[in-house]
Amino acid sequence: MKFAVQSISSLAAVLLGFLLLANVGITSAGRGELESLTAIEKAVITETIQPDGTVVEFNELTTLVKSQLVVDSESQADLPYNSTLSKLEVLEAYTITPKGEKIPVAANAIRTVEDDNSSGAAMFSDQKHKIIIFPKVTPGSKTYYKTKLTTYKPLLPGYFYTRLIFSPNVEVKSYEYNLSYPEDLKLYTDIKDVKQTKDEVVDGVRHVSYTYQNLKMKKKEPYQVSSNDYAPHIYISSFPSQEAFAKAYEERIKDKFIITPEIQKQADEITKGLEKKVQNDPKLDLKKEQAKAIYHWVARNIRYVAIYLADGGIVPHDANSVLKNRYGDCKDHNALLITLLAAKGIDATSVLINSGNAYTLPKYPVLGPFNHVITYIPAWNLYLDSTDEMASYGTLPSDEMDKPVLLTKLAKVGRTPKPKKEDSEMATGISMQIEKDGRITGKAHTMYFGSAAINARYKYEGAETSYSEKLVKNQLAKFRQTGEGKITTSYVYDLDKPFTTDTEFTLDAIANVPGPGAMTVPIGLAPGELAAIANDRPPEKFTVPYVCSTRMVGESYQIRFPNNTKVTRIPPNVSYKKGGIEYEATYNEVKNNIFVIRKLAIQRPGAVCEPGELQNWKDFYQVFIKDMRGQIFYE
Repeated sequence: MKFAVQSISSLAAVLLGFLLLANVGITSAGRGELESLTAIEKAVITETIQPDGTVVEFNELTTLVKSQLVVDSESQADLPYNSTLSKLEVLEAYTITPKGEKIPVAANAIRTVEDDNSSGAAMFSDQKHKIIIFPKVTPGSKTYYKTKLTTYKPLLPGYFYTRLIFSPNVEVKSYEYNLSYPEDLKLYTDIKDVKQTKDEVVDGVRHVSYTYQNLKMKKKEPYQVSSNDYAPHIYISSFPSQEAFAKAYEERIKDKFIITPEIQKQADEITKGLEKKVQNDPKLDLKKEQAKAIYHWVARNIRYVAIYLADGGIVPHDANSVLKNRYGDCKDHNALLITLLAAKGIDATSVLINSGNAYTLPKYPVLGPFNHVITYIPAWNLYLDSTDEMASYGTLPSDEMDKPVLLTKLAKVGRTPKPKKEDSEMATGISMQIEKDGRITGKAHTMYFGSAAINARYKYEGAETSYSEKLVKNQLAKFRQTGEGKITTSYVYDLDKPFTTDTEFTLDAIANVPGPGAMTVPIGLAPGELAAIANDRPPEKFTVPYVCSTRMVGESYQIRFPNNTKVTRIPPNVSYKKGGIEYEATYNEVKNNIFVIRKLAIQRPGAVCEPGELQNWKDFYQVFIKDMRGQIFYE
């Protein structure tokens, strides 16, 4: 969890929106049709904003359980809420059996529990959960609950929002949202593919209602962007723009960035000696070197621990306490980084961003899809994420590229850089000797750059510990090889240098030698990135935008055959260039040595591709897999 969303005035409504996104699986139903495993039979949300700002929300949800596959998951409801700012009451709950019998949920089957940290995340919060355990749930049953959520304090002064997103992947028979609020309260509404059924004022109170239904669910597609980007929705906000929200948020957090003597001392210590370094190298810029040093220090020395108490879901702790404790979440990392930079005269701002698959922002601020906070230095148009300890200075993880962001101090919407193929690159050199009995011994060296280096550093962390044997075994098994080997790497935390891996390996025979026979190019204990891409067959079609990669992968091989074997034929060269995809493969034979060079470069217009773009990849894929399956013949 990076950026906790808690204490919201419309929490139960958001929870139901999340339920619509996540609670249904899909199965085949005989004639090629799709049938849901569960369905939202009826959902009713009735929300009232009272004159004093208190929000009272009643939720009723009836779920139809269609399959045994989901009986366990649908036999209980999990309703989180912020126990400091809100009160959640379960007013009624029961199961309706397929025969129509209503079985109430026992009082002791409604429990309040603490936040579940079993996933291992370092997190402490005052979020609690009401767990409802339904009795006698079977296929054909319906579960029902009615709750009352009272929220006493908004996330920000005067801030109210509702964010409901209806996934096309979910069957919804009936959904109704009702909102009542003082007529003089200005709210901004953005709806898509939902029906407004009421808008009237009675005795100074405005009443609005919306309905939604989806009886023809769609199958979820691989790599699709978040439903936030395209699905039907109801967005309601008390702020007229994202920029207005940015100002309010910055006002709320501005006292967290005080340059205390402790902060100044730490900033000076981190940057000690850099002035002399710059004097000896006129190509260097002192401020940039200071920013780089401070960024790396925060990334390496501030442990990720999230403490979400009261409004801590969106407000960071003050920078000095983060420095003292040496831990914090993304907001805390950002607060300390900005304050240390300020101590050296470098201006920076907080950045709200989505670290998932959302690539658009709502017209009006409804908090989401923001779930993370990073840092921006305007002077160099530079984004930094100090919570990613494997990201070198100036490099963002791939899931933060080409994203809309809110620059809070500047009160403006921005966008992180679009991906460039040069910013995610892998280059591997492999040397292999085929022995007379068919075993293969070899070595591989790989260099990683940009976001590819981030992923590799995480993957190979611990490669030279007791974890090494498992890593080697898994890597060989990934490509259906057996054997043994070892992996060594450069220091994963040395972010100033490219990350590298070196491997030595012995493979059991993968072909009959001396032959006659044929074999594809072995992978050995190299990363095998091209082979992994070849094993990932593209879908037949997309109907919604999807996340697509921009990258470069190069692999070169030298394969030495034994003296008792003669190479008789090698694959033909391949050259492909179309639709932003370039691929080249060359094969040469010199005195029983086979030299292979394969290079793939993919440059997309952005991080998201439209459905029609899939055809470009499908066209290339047919050429690519034929080459990857090309064989070397010998006798």
